[in-house]
Amino acid sequence: MIKALFIAPYTGLAETVKKTNVPNDFDIDVEVANLEDAIDIAERAEKDKYDIIISRGGTASLIQEIVSIPVIHVDISGYDLLRVFTFIREMNEGVALVGFENITRGAGTLCNIMEYDVQVVTVKNSNDVSPTLEKLKNQGFTVVLGDTITIQEAEKIGLRGILITSGKEAIMDAYDEARRLYRLFKGVTRQVNEYHHILQSLPFPFVLVNNEKEILDKISSFDNELLQHNVLIPDVWKVVKRVLERGQDEWTEIEGESKGYVVQVFPVKEKLMAGIIVHSSFKLVKKSYQINHCPTRLPIIGDSRQAENLRSNLNKYALTDVPIMIVGEAGTGKSTIAQAIHFERFGQDHPIVFVWGNRLNDLEWEELNRTLFKMQKGTLLIKNIEELSKQTQYKLLDLLNQIPGKIKVISLVNYSLDSKVQQGKFLKELYEKLSNLPLHLVPLKERKGDIPTFIGYFLSDFHAESGNETLGMKKEAMDYLKQFDWPGNFTQLKNVINELSMTTSDLYIERNHVIDVLSHLETEDTVEEDVPSNQTLEEIEQEVIRKVLEEENHNQTKAAKRLGINRTTLWRKLNS
Repeated sequence: MIKALFIAPYTGLAETVKKTNVPNDFDIDVEVANLEDAIDIAERAEKDKYDIIISRGGTASLIQEIVSIPVIHVDISGYDLLRVFTFIREMNEGVALVGFENITRGAGTLCNIMEYDVQVVTVKNSNDVSPTLEKLKNQGFTVVLGDTITIQEAEKIGLRGILITSGKEAIMDAYDEARRLYRLFKGVTRQVNEYHHILQSLPFPFVLVNNEKEILDKISSFDNELLQHNVLIPDVWKVVKRVLERGQDEWTEIEGESKGYVVQVFPVKEKLMAGIIVHSSFKLVKKSYQINHCPTRLPIIGDSRQAENLRSNLNKYALTDVPIMIVGEAGTGKSTIAQAIHFERFGQDHPIVFVWGNRLNDLEWEELNRTLFKMQKGTLLIKNIEELSKQTQYKLLDLLNQIPGKIKVISLVNYSLDSKVQQGKFLKELYEKLSNLPLHLVPLKERKGDIPTFIGYFLSDFHAESGNETLGMKKEAMDYLKQFDWPGNFTQLKNVINELSMTTSDLYIERNHVIDVLSHLETEDTVEEDVPSNQTLEEIEQEVIRKVLEEENHNQTKAAKRLGINRTTLWRKLNS
C-alpha cells in the first residue's frame, strides 16, 4: 500500500481528488495549502512516514526543495486547457495565458490549432509573474489564464484571473507516475540500506566527505571514537583538498585532542568526494616517527656524473630487498634520494614511516611495531642513525629481524659509522644489517656543475609557492655562487636562492645581490662554528630556526620564507 498525501493548492482540486476513484494500492489523504503554507504540512508528512507527496505547480516545486521523499507534480493536461478555453470562447480580445513552459508549450500549440486569440507568455520563475502581468495590463489585456500564483497576482492589479484547473485525467496520470516513482524509490532505498549495512560492518573507522567539507556518510565507530576527539581538524581538510585535486590517495598523521591517528585519504569521485580511513590510533606523546605518503616522483636534479649515476642506478636500489644505508653530509639530499627509491619501488600505493633515531623510546617502539605490521608494505626510513643509544640499537635490531619482508629499510647517516663500530659504540650486527647496500652522496662542493640546474628548479618552486617573480640568475652571479664551498650543501643553497628571490625586485639576480647575501651567510657561518659537535641534526635545525626568528623579529612568515619552508612546516618544527 502506497501511503500518499495530496496537497492541493486550491479547494477545487481537493474536491476533484475526493471525487476521483482512488486506486486500490493507494491510501490517500488530502490537504489544502498553497506555497509557504504547504511547507509545514509537507515536513510533517515526511515525519509521519508518508511514501509520496502529490501537488501541483509552484507549490509542488517548493515542497520538492525541502523534503527527501518523492514529490509528484500534477501536470496540466490537454483536457484541462480545452476546459479553460471553453470558458473564454466568447471573449474575442484581451486574453493572455501566463505560465511556466510546462503549461505554455502545449497551450501555444492548442491555440494555433483551434485558432484562439490568446496571447501565450512564458515566465522562467515566480519573480517574473508580477512584471509580466503589469506589462500585459499596460498593453490592454483584461483577462489572464494561469496557475494559482498567476491568478493571485493578476487580481492584485485589477485583472480578471481564470484558474487553469486540473481534472480527473491529470489526477489519474499523477497516480500512475506516483506508483512508478514509488517502486523506483523503494529499490534505491533497499540498495542504500544494503550499502549502509556493509559500511557499518567495516573493521575500521571510515567517513565519506565532499569538497564542501560536508560529511556525507560515516560508520558508528568513526562517530563514537573520532568525532569525540575532534579529528576532522583543518589539516585533514587540506589533505582532502589535495587528494581531490590530484586524484591520488595520501597518508598522513593527525592529532585529536588526546590521541593521534594514522589516516589514509583517497578519492571516491574525482574532485567531488573522498573517503577517510583511520588505520590505527596512538597516545598523543612526542613521537619518534611519522607516516607520510609519497604522492609524486621526486626528481633527481643535475647534469653531473654523480647525478646521472644516481638516476641510472635508482631502479637497482629500489628492486633489492636488502636494507640500504645512504651516507652523506647534512643537506646532500639523503631524504630526497630515499623517497625517490621508495616511489620507484612502491609508487603511490604504500606509505613511508619516518623514524628519528634519537627520539625513540619504549612506548613508541611498541606503537611503531604495530604500525609496521599493519602496513605490510612500504618503507621504513630511519634518520640520525648515528644518534641511537646502545639500548635502542638492540631494540632496532630486534625490530628489523621481525618486520614483514615487504617493508623496505633505508637508513640515513651523516658520516661513516666504521669508527663507531670499531670503538664498540655501534652494534656490529646492526651496522652490517643496515649497511648491506651503501649509497654515498658527495657534497655540493664536488657537484658545483649542478648548481645552475638546482637554481632553476628552486626559483620555479618559489614562484609556484610564493608568486616570486624572479626568473633566473645572470652568469656573473652564478659564477660567484660557484666560488662558495657550501658547507650546508643543497639545503643551504636552497635557502640562499629563496632569500635572493625574496629580496630581489629585478627579474634576474645580479652578482651584487649574491655578494650581499653570501657576505651575510659567511658571517653566520663563522658564528655557527661554535655549535657543539655532540648536537643532533634536529637540535642544530632548532638552533638555526631560533636564530632566524630572532633576526626577523619573530615574524614567522618572513622566517619561513627565508628558511625555504612554508609557514605550516615552520609551526610544526617549532612545536615538535
